[in-house]
Amino acid sequence: MKKRLSILLALFPLLLFGQQQFKVSGRVYDLTNPADALIGVHVTYAKGMGVITDLGGNYILKLAPGKYSIQFSYVGFEHNIINVTVTDQDQVFDVALKAQEIDEVTVVADVARSRQTPIAFSNISPSVLQENLGNQDIPMLLNKTPGVYATQQGGGDGDASVTIRGFSARNVGVLLDGVPVNDMETGQVYWSNWFGLDGVTRSIQVQRGLGASKLALPSVGGTINIITKGLDSKKEGSLKQEVGSDGYLNTSFGYSSGVLKNGWGFSAAGSYKTGNGWVDQTWTKGFFYYLKIDKKLGNHILSASAYGAPQSHGQRAYQLPIGVYDSAYAEKLGINLAYQPGMSKSDSLDVIENRAKLDEGIGRGLRFNQHWGYLARTDGNADAKSEPFAERINIYHKPQYTIKDFWTISDNLYMSNIAYMSVGNGG
Repeated sequence: MKKRLSILLALFPLLLFGQQQFKVSGRVYDLTNPADALIGVHVTYAKGMGVITDLGGNYILKLAPGKYSIQFSYVGFEHNIINVTVTDQDQVFDVALKAQEIDEVTVVADVARSRQTPIAFSNISPSVLQENLGNQDIPMLLNKTPGVYATQQGGGDGDASVTIRGFSARNVGVLLDGVPVNDMETGQVYWSNWFGLDGVTRSIQVQRGLGASKLALPSVGGTINIITKGLDSKKEGSLKQEVGSDGYLNTSFGYSSGVLKNGWGFSAAGSYKTGNGWVDQTWTKGFFYYLKIDKKLGNHILSASAYGAPQSHGQRAYQLPIGVYDSAYAEKLGINLAYQPGMSKSDSLDVIENRAKLDEGIGRGLRFNQHWGYLARTDGNADAKSEPFAERINIYHKPQYTIKDFWTISDNLYMSNIAYMSVGNGG
């Protein structure tokens, strides 16, 4: 009896050890941007067993001692598998995922590749686009990218402006599937013409400094490459309804067929939005359309696409005196905002300037817009009611049509031809 009890006591620590679990944890991040945590990565160690990463890209698994193959899966990134042996202590494994790259798409769109192209660049994945874009213009998503600064300027919808390394939009080349979309005259990019593009965007790459493009672009500051989905994408679709403050509504859809029979494939997207605008009278109304058809024909990939966004929205200038936005703060800075009747031109220049500033809405706050008022159209109707009337309205539509042929002659030789046409109409 004593002998059996001794054996049980000797086996008890082993039984206890066998039931104990230890933590395997870490952080999942983008290989090209280690500071960017990947949210929602599937971390699995067996079929149907695992967790997803949190807002910081962190994961925690509780595993019994043994050997495991832990797989990390994320949309738009290559899968990664690590082999772990759990013994008698917690372990930490930080894992980097590499964005998926297709050689044909990479070459056509002049995209830089890690450890192959000697330039500084950052990649924005589709998942980051979906989680963070919301109702913003696409450049606003790039504010977390090193060297990039984007602003909504006056607050009008689609009036965003982006600078890279201090260079204005005139010196930033913007490509959509390898085709430049900068205005031919001013070099600017009107982002209101691309507000629904996120539904079919495969990735966005920001190149800082002189980029990898072989085209003659004004890209001294940098290049923004937007790559849409094509034959390399899997079959998928989305339908999204956004509701926001100030009457904002946006209904959008996106669909990619992947490769169909006989080498065909297509991607389509559409969006319709309306809103009153956060700033006074910066309302918006417009819709977006996109259609791309691909055909794999032997060593050729043929592609035809059409896209555009007819829209109109209210605008305002943004270079106003600080007293308009915050009069109390302006007075703390020593700015005299007072104006008294009877002052003449002989008075100080500061006081004369303040008289004009009073007409610009001193103390009206951040939503103030000086470019609108009320208008009563009394012509033929003396009892006509006053209606809001804006003097700054942007109306714009710039459709773009593209035909491409990518010919793989051999493993070391290819030929790419792109013909495109764009006709802008607006003011």
